[in-house]
Amino acid sequence: KSNAIGEGIGMGVAEALDIAENGYWKGVMIGNNAKNFTVGANLMAVGMIAMQKDFKKLEEMVKGFQDINMRMRYASVPVVTVTQGYAFGGGCEMLMHTDAAVASAESYIGLVEVGVGLIPGGGGTKEFALRASESYFEGDTKIPTLMEKLRVIATASVATSAYEAYNLGYLKTDRDSVEINTERSLQHGKQKILELSESYVAPISPEVTVLGRGGLAALYTAINEFYLGKYMSEYDVKIARKIAYVLCGGDLTGEQQVSEQYLLDIEREAFLELLGESKTLERIQYMLMNNKPLRN
Repeated sequence: KSNAIGEGIGMGVAEALDIAENGYWKGVMIGNNAKNFTVGANLMAVGMIAMQKDFKKLEEMVKGFQDINMRMRYASVPVVTVTQGYAFGGGCEMLMHTDAAVASAESYIGLVEVGVGLIPGGGGTKEFALRASESYFEGDTKIPTLMEKLRVIATASVATSAYEAYNLGYLKTDRDSVEINTERSLQHGKQKILELSESYVAPISPEVTVLGRGGLAALYTAINEFYLGKYMSEYDVKIARKIAYVLCGGDLTGEQQVSEQYLLDIEREAFLELLGESKTLERIQYMLMNNKPLRN
């Protein structure tokens, strides 16, 4: 019903990519006929491993998911996601890493990890840094763009339609499309793969412009204002600062170009640090028991 993401999903995607890249298929389409694309990671499994403090296992899981998303992004064949209903957390990260997403008009899309005391750790935070970098232009002050990316993740903003997902930055106008008739979504996705496969060339990983300490100072100031305005709890501030840290490329001396892998590494580190916090475990437990976020 909820299609939570476990290790089996990553293995299935990897196997499909192996088959396609060996010349047997035109591409790979990721989708289903269920009510929801996916509600995200299997929280029960993540919570149990975190409570056992098996951080080696957690790092393997997180890196494995980051790696499969990057493999989809840079596969030698086109990869398309078809979504309907909920595409939360890791599901949102998956659709952001494919060549194109076909989203049902009635899709609910969002990076909701803050609600369980985490940051997007499967490449979602990295991807927002990349998308911000792609939008910069000569003479751009850059901070407002980055501030908006921070706001979307730190408030766990959910698009209540595929159209709103464009405004929040989850979907891209030059890449993704909306399907009004959900029954036609999978056919639409298949058609997209056939179109892309005709002259497909795998993308090259770009350098990402990050702002370092200057950006961090501006984002940290904004976070403090949210806290003083009582829009955030103390723990929300801690999480938001980690999001800002990844978006800015960490504690670099100034604006620099970094690789996607560099951002993935600091994203994963921040995610694992939060999994070691008791307040994150409280949020995970509360969500599992009550199906709503705890603001602790």
